[in-house]
Amino acid sequence: MTSEMIFWGEQGAYGPFPMQADGWPHAGEVIRHYRRRKNMSAETLAQRYGQAIHTPITARWIFKMERQNKVPTDITRRRILAELLEIPACLLGLASLNIVLYRPPTATQTPPLLTYTHLDLERHQKDAQLFWKLHYAQTAHDVLPDLKEAISTLEVIQQTAKGDLRRQVSEILNSYYRLAATLERDRGNFEQAYLFANESVRCAKIVGTIMGNDPSARYLLAASHYTRGIVNLAWGAFGNHIKQGRVFLSQEKLDAALMDFERTLPQASPSLKGILYCEMARAKALSRSTPMDEMIALKLIEQAEPFVGVQSRDDFYTQVLLHGDVQGMDARRLHLGRAKIFLALQRPEKAIDELDDLEQLKPGVMHTRRRGWAHIFYAQAAFDQGDYHTATENALGAFCECQQVHATAHLGRVNALYNKLRLSPYSKHIEVKQLGKLLAQVFPPQS
Repeated sequence: MTSEMIFWGEQGAYGPFPMQADGWPHAGEVIRHYRRRKNMSAETLAQRYGQAIHTPITARWIFKMERQNKVPTDITRRRILAELLEIPACLLGLASLNIVLYRPPTATQTPPLLTYTHLDLERHQKDAQLFWKLHYAQTAHDVLPDLKEAISTLEVIQQTAKGDLRRQVSEILNSYYRLAATLERDRGNFEQAYLFANESVRCAKIVGTIMGNDPSARYLLAASHYTRGIVNLAWGAFGNHIKQGRVFLSQEKLDAALMDFERTLPQASPSLKGILYCEMARAKALSRSTPMDEMIALKLIEQAEPFVGVQSRDDFYTQVLLHGDVQGMDARRLHLGRAKIFLALQRPEKAIDELDDLEQLKPGVMHTRRRGWAHIFYAQAAFDQGDYHTATENALGAFCECQQVHATAHLGRVNALYNKLRLSPYSKHIEVKQLGKLLAQVFPPQS
């Protein structure tokens, strides 16, 4: 038996399974895979198979058959196993081998695909995990070209793939698309970020079609809608001129963000629900036009509170894919979310209270990106209260942290605040001039 994992059937519809010495799929692995897919215990399969062949069968015999590939050679008994587990006949040697082995199309393929005997999805899976870890370690700013190259490779495969191969390719593409959307969003490239996020939703729907009513498929789609909603929210909060250092709200994009979040909420995992309520509250606060809108925004952030501390037990990568972020709602995120909302509602004193409470929390992990946000919000709130020194001090801190993670969009917000400081009574102070020099490196003055 070869250890290489191979996709079988038309367009790789089944698998991956290793190959036996005779060239067929490893029958024991096939049986184990389909038994687990049906959530059937070895005891249940033993009972049903034994009844069908009128012979007592034990769970131990089932495990031995799977591990040691001691699947009955009798065609009738193989057909019984195939029917009990709904295994495609071709995977148990009940069809011609010519139609079982998947061979990737070679016409009009890029050179790397021409050398593929079988698709190395495991490598792509590991790359996706690495890219996400680099992102949360604040060092993923230069992986975008690699992401786009990997996306191009897998898009070609996805077009013709079927079944298991199509599902696995779509899962990896979903991961790649969502990270690319996140990186482009941070850079202020909102249109490109939206295109990637929209593709992630498409891929999640493909996975859902193949997996049916599986909870993980629903969570994947919800997390993908959340990714698209966050892109729309940033687009709505910053506008189309953020790369020139100017901030303009877009009501259309804020409405689109709310639609994505509302669509996501019923299907989202508990770990994501609190984050959704928080982001919905911000979108509502930014787009408010009546006192009722303000009440709705405050009610939404209140609904996020019960989800503080609700975390999944999944590993890092699964947490990101199914629950939308590296962790669910925590106290830090709640305080930061409230501060955003109070700023949008023009209540700077309450925003500062929330940010002060944030500082009082026990030491813990707070990503550079989130620290940058906190500095920005504190600077904005201080400016609104006429505390220009504190505003400038926090704006300088925000610049350093946003520059570190290449968050051009947030640097645009710092630049917008600097333009206000230039017109304030504090405009002649050295700290304001220093901030202006730093920002001029990112947003050159217009001639």
